[in-house]
Amino acid sequence: MTRRFENAGVVLGPVGGRSSALCRFAGHVNAERSTATLAVVDAALAYAEELESLVDVRELLELWKLAHLWGHPEVPDFERPPLSTVSRAIAGYLQNLLEQLTPEQLRELGIALSVSHEMVALALELVEEAAAGSREFQAQTMAEYEAERQLDDDRVGDAVDVLLLDAPGDWPPLQRAALTLALVWDVADLIAYAAELSTVDVLPAPLLWQAPGADHNCASSRVPVPGTDLLVWTKIDPAPFDARPLWSQAARLGLWCWSLDWQRADGTPVLYSGGRAPSPAAARWRAQRATQNLLADPYRAKSPVSGDPLITPR
Repeated sequence: MTRRFENAGVVLGPVGGRSSALCRFAGHVNAERSTATLAVVDAALAYAEELESLVDVRELLELWKLAHLWGHPEVPDFERPPLSTVSRAIAGYLQNLLEQLTPEQLRELGIALSVSHEMVALALELVEEAAAGSREFQAQTMAEYEAERQLDDDRVGDAVDVLLLDAPGDWPPLQRAALTLALVWDVADLIAYAAELSTVDVLPAPLLWQAPGADHNCASSRVPVPGTDLLVWTKIDPAPFDARPLWSQAARLGLWCWSLDWQRADGTPVLYSGGRAPSPAAARWRAQRATQNLLADPYRAKSPVSGDPLITPR
């Protein structure tokens, strides 16, 4: 048996609790209460771990792009970037796996993973287009197009709400297919997070985080650069995130920004690295990993934005 996700256990803990820990890491705090969700995540990880065509676990990071590439009908004169063989195999497996679930189980997954109204609406548009062929607007002017587009958005929104108003057993086929597609994207994201955690052999060195206070509104840590009198500064901030879960029972997802920088002699900041993460734990992990990579060779560290070196050559 291959152990492609073995290193993820450094962060997530024993395999027995891996799926629930992974869901928490990805911001799905209530998923561990859902038997159906954990069973799906377990099966997805097991499939990816045993996939013979997978050479490097980093290939699975492409799954974060799945919502832009999987389930989209072909459009004349427009070519989407192709998915790799590995991503297509996993997406196809997830599609088949989720299509076997009952409507009640799909609803349970949708609540546990806080599937968003917006993503289900996008999926429904794609499913409708695939079923009916290309969709054409009749507008002759930009104003008419905007009005027609708004009417269509309202129609799609009402159609998505059927998933809330009707009993799962009464869902129309297109709405059920749309929810299934949106969940394929969400479960694929979880596999990508597991792959990201599997790319390191050991935990990044822990940082001494200072909680938000009167002088600063974010969690932060100042780290000395060995052999110098310099400091690098890593920060974590909650970020605005307006994704609305489809079901009111679902936990509202959050978003955290992290950054790693230092200061010039005049006090102005120099950005070295940064990004977004779905949970405080994920933001801390990414910030600590970036800090570890910087400190491994600080003399080569340069800002990708300004080109400023951390250590100015003498």
